Amino acid sequence: MGTGSGNGFRGETQVKVVVENKKISSIEIMSYQDDEQFFERAKETVIANIIKNSIDVDTVSGATFSSNGIKEAVANALNIDFTNPNSSSLYQEHHHH
Repeated sequence: MGTGSGNGFRGETQVKVVVENKKISSIEIMSYQDDEQFFERAKETVIANIIKNSIDVDTVSGATFSSNGIKEAVANALNIDFTNPNSSSLYQEHHHH
């Protein structure tokens, strides 16, 4: 189990990821700062797709920033390299561990 954070549209998205048998069994959103309507739209689809496939899933149309925030947070929790497109378009500074 791991927790991770990613940059969404308005700020940080934090998730808790549970892994069983090398597969993600659940992804729980701990906190987020994006607008609820966009975030909720991204959340359902992105989480379902990541659990079914992998981190490399499509973003949700109309909720791209929230989708990327979730993906980055999950990648962060799992120590997977993921380049969040949000970072380059929104933030000049990069966060390093």
